[in-house]
Amino acid sequence: MVKDLRKKTGSRRKKTLPSRKAKFLIIALSAIFSSVLIFLLIKSFSGKTETFDSNKYFVKGIDVSHHNPILDWKNVKLQNISFAYLKATEGNSHIDRNYPYNYDLATKAGVATGAYHFYTFALSGEEQARHFLKTAKFASGDLLPAIDVEHSPANPYSKDEKYRALVVNELKVLENELYEHFGIHPVIYTNRDCYKHYIKGHFPDNIIWICDLDKEPGEKLGNWRIWQFSHKGELAGVDGHIDLNYYRYSYEEFKELLLP
Repeated sequence: MVKDLRKKTGSRRKKTLPSRKAKFLIIALSAIFSSVLIFLLIKSFSGKTETFDSNKYFVKGIDVSHHNPILDWKNVKLQNISFAYLKATEGNSHIDRNYPYNYDLATKAGVATGAYHFYTFALSGEEQARHFLKTAKFASGDLLPAIDVEHSPANPYSKDEKYRALVVNELKVLENELYEHFGIHPVIYTNRDCYKHYIKGHFPDNIIWICDLDKEPGEKLGNWRIWQFSHKGELAGVDGHIDLNYYRYSYEEFKELLLP
């Protein structure tokens, strides 16, 4: 009787173990699931490239920094790109390594070119203005200088009201230094989030260059003139993604963005 019970118990235990065929099926399904997941993650990360395809905006532009290769600007001009903003400086000491080459090549190709400064939050606005003015080139017919205001590893988001006030105050110093130098208010580049925290209500006289990857800026942002609608733009002959922009109005009105 005991012997028979052991046989039955052993038999039941043996049946609960998966067969080789079941093990193979589980491994195969896991591999397929992992492959699909990796594919979706890569697809989500890389995103879809975009091009200029709107009939509403005729004045088209790009902006570049050292993250992009030095462009063939004659080729850029042939693709009806009217203007380009080039990163020149950041903070009070950093210089974009590609700036001087892109500036010379772009201007020779006939692309209206301007310099922008990446604002480092809460750092002396006076020092940043001095660094920008010393480094960047500004000629008659170039685009108005621009200040880039956005969150980054160097510019973390903070709920601290005193810190935010310091960010705004030093930005006002930087903006005023440029205004005193040129007699014209600089353009301010920003996105919806940073516009709400640092720009709205503080810089009513500045032209806004707004980044919005989801939708066209509305009338509530009345002083916007440039819309950056893509970080994943594609231009023929250009390796990698590039930022794409539209100017809001006509070629004739575009003159408002040019230095006298």
